[in-house]
Amino acid sequence: MFARRERLRTGLEYLRHSGWLLAALGVFVVQNQCGVPGVAHDQLAAHFLDHGQDARALREAQRAIRESPDDPTPRVIASLALAGLGQAEAAAAAVEQALELDLDDPRLYGTLRSICIDADREDLALEVLQRLVVERPGHWLLTLNLGWAHRAVGHDEQALLLLESAVADPDSAAPTEDLILAHFELSRVYAAQERLNDARRVLGDALRYAPDDPRLLVASGELHLRLQQPEAAEVFFERAVAHSEAPGITASRIAMAFYNAGDRSRSIVFYERAIMEHPEPLTLNNLAWTYAEADLNLDRAYELSLRAVKTDADNVVFLDTYAEVLFRKGRTPQAVAVIRRCIELEPEDGEHYHYLREQLKRFQPASADSVL
Repeated sequence: MFARRERLRTGLEYLRHSGWLLAALGVFVVQNQCGVPGVAHDQLAAHFLDHGQDARALREAQRAIRESPDDPTPRVIASLALAGLGQAEAAAAAVEQALELDLDDPRLYGTLRSICIDADREDLALEVLQRLVVERPGHWLLTLNLGWAHRAVGHDEQALLLLESAVADPDSAAPTEDLILAHFELSRVYAAQERLNDARRVLGDALRYAPDDPRLLVASGELHLRLQQPEAAEVFFERAVAHSEAPGITASRIAMAFYNAGDRSRSIVFYERAIMEHPEPLTLNNLAWTYAEADLNLDRAYELSLRAVKTDADNVVFLDTYAEVLFRKGRTPQAVAVIRRCIELEPEDGEHYHYLREQLKRFQPASADSVL
């Protein structure tokens, strides 16, 4: 089974990237009972958060909020601790409180996006932003992020109006990263509406801000694939890998783009490059599936699939690929046994259940009725 997953920056990674932890660790030193400088609650909260101690980070952040109710920083730390504890709604509410204190800080919006993406709850971000925009209609960062949220939940028409407005009338004080985001998100809406030339134009404008941004380069390559221009796409893809801080992950995304475009040979080339740099199980699985689907190099596919299965023996995606490879190698009884195991693992209302039943019918057509 071919698996699709886009690697996302976690909320904590965004916090580090945007300087929240450095800010919290560098200020607000308090005195202890002996008069010796101590550590403030927000410093402790940031320290615990950085070390994965979310419950302790939350307690210290809450104390810091009581001490400095007008400072958004401890509220951000609290939100990330809540996210780490699996409390997405409370985490979004904490960022909303921080935004009420400072609507002009782009890092706050980035934190909200990261938390909601990680929790697969972009709807929470939409609710927060819709409440905030009532008080500040026309605020550029709110307009941009509300457009992002509408696109993320599938409201393309609402997203289109907001993102076109953000791109047409940019805030001169906005960070380059947010200007790029506005163009990138608008290009995604255009692409979803099959307005491919408009999407390419907007991405071209974004690349003027950041000509070596791998995300923009990969998106441009994907558009050229959809425009039936694989050679032009590959130029963008090669630039993306060359400028990526994580070339293995970027190569894997490119391989998936070629796979989605139906170009199995180029997909295999980039997957092989990906596993040389970053041999994560999902990439191993996808490369094995691509080989099997193309009926190429089945011994290589077997080796790759087995490596993926050994990392997670109850993963039905990996097991299905393993069964497919076994079937194509003529080892039908083993393939049937593996696919039966998949059906045992997958709930009847699970995403893959009916597909797995069809796989078993395909592997064992003569006895399909008896085994099902």
